Amino acid sequence: MRSIKYLLLLFAVLLTAACQEKQDVAALNKFSQTQLTVWNGHLSEIIIKDIFSPPVASRIYTYPNIAAYEALVPANPSYMSLAGQLNGLDNMPKPAPNQEIYYPVSSVIAFATVGKKLTLVEADLQKYEDQYLAKIKEIGIRKEVLENSVAYGRKVGEHILNWAKKDNYKETRALTRHLLSKKPDVWQPTAPDYATAIEPHWNMIRPFVMDSAAAFRPDVPVPFDSAASSAFYNEAQKVYKLVKSIDEEKLLIARFWDDNPNVSYTKGHVTYFKQKLTPPGHWVSIANYAIKQNKLSMMESAETYVLVTTALSDGFISCWDTKFKYNSIRPVTYINRYIDEDWEPILQTPPFPEFPSGHSVISAAVATVLTHEFGDSFAFTDSSQMAIGLPPRKFSSFNEAAVEVGNSRVYGGIHFFPACDLGAEQGKAIGNNVLSRLHTRKAARTAQL
Repeated sequence: MRSIKYLLLLFAVLLTAACQEKQDVAALNKFSQTQLTVWNGHLSEIIIKDIFSPPVASRIYTYPNIAAYEALVPANPSYMSLAGQLNGLDNMPKPAPNQEIYYPVSSVIAFATVGKKLTLVEADLQKYEDQYLAKIKEIGIRKEVLENSVAYGRKVGEHILNWAKKDNYKETRALTRHLLSKKPDVWQPTAPDYATAIEPHWNMIRPFVMDSAAAFRPDVPVPFDSAASSAFYNEAQKVYKLVKSIDEEKLLIARFWDDNPNVSYTKGHVTYFKQKLTPPGHWVSIANYAIKQNKLSMMESAETYVLVTTALSDGFISCWDTKFKYNSIRPVTYINRYIDEDWEPILQTPPFPEFPSGHSVISAAVATVLTHEFGDSFAFTDSSQMAIGLPPRKFSSFNEAAVEVGNSRVYGGIHFFPACDLGAEQGKAIGNNVLSRLHTRKAARTAQL
């Protein structure tokens, strides 16, 4: 009797072990296809909660997506590592020989490893990592393969983190605040918060593919002048009149693209804040839509996210270099001083200089990249603002959306037209620079995957 019980127990143990060692590759591949979209969604959620500024948010999106891409390259021989292409990134760690690795797991773990260190609370992304690994085990993967895959993902993630540590971000945390001037043409803090300037030293952050932060700096098109007969005064009048007579459609456009991550509201003696998507998060959301609609593979998704987020990061570095080079006055300051002291913009003016429009720069940069990836007539619906009660908007192309972004900044009363128009030109140049210098595939391909 004892021997029968022993044999039954042994059979049960062996059966359990066999079940644990199952590996359903087809189910794993199906689950993995959309994981980078899921993880960029997790990152957006945390960036909103942590209230990162737009330039910092762009950095937080870029490094994890580069890590995710690099962890997939060994399993995709038609793709190239970005080592030697991205400034300062040296050769990536190689997978251990004779080890079986499921690279989609490595990709997600590399993403999570980097993301945890760049956000404020590691536990936020750790929760999602734990849930992800539990799901992978539930689908079915051999223990040894899972351990190998996680170990390689961590190794890639740590390599990217060591590279990120050398981009001057930490050093800029200790630098002095932007110094205010009494000159009439320069930026001044604006209502309602009168906040100090955000990231005045962001041009010191190491670019990803640009040669320098100043590589695409435009000239200021209209010199400051307070005279009513001047060209600058005329630009201010355009903003003033547009806001005074704004219609419902333009008002909706202004609010749809506001993307101010931390808007303050005051009721009586109480001030409270509402958090929203950043401009980088808005365009990552648009990229999510395009990736899902085209049913991209995980490797193709990683490639798209790398190009998009690199354009975002270089866009902010270039734009912020220009902003603090010229230190231009905002419409509300100029209009209140020279035209109408009671005038107010529709949107809260963000705390940094006016020229060029940051949202215009990064929108044109990303639209250029996405157009290259999916074609110039890719129609899409942007539902990203439904979370704050705004209806979806439909666009016939990425460039159409980018043009609307520029207009939205004037409709909202926070920019002059030249800042948006020249900002868009700056962004297109940055996007094309990313496309010309960042090679992801060994053989050229056409747009519209």
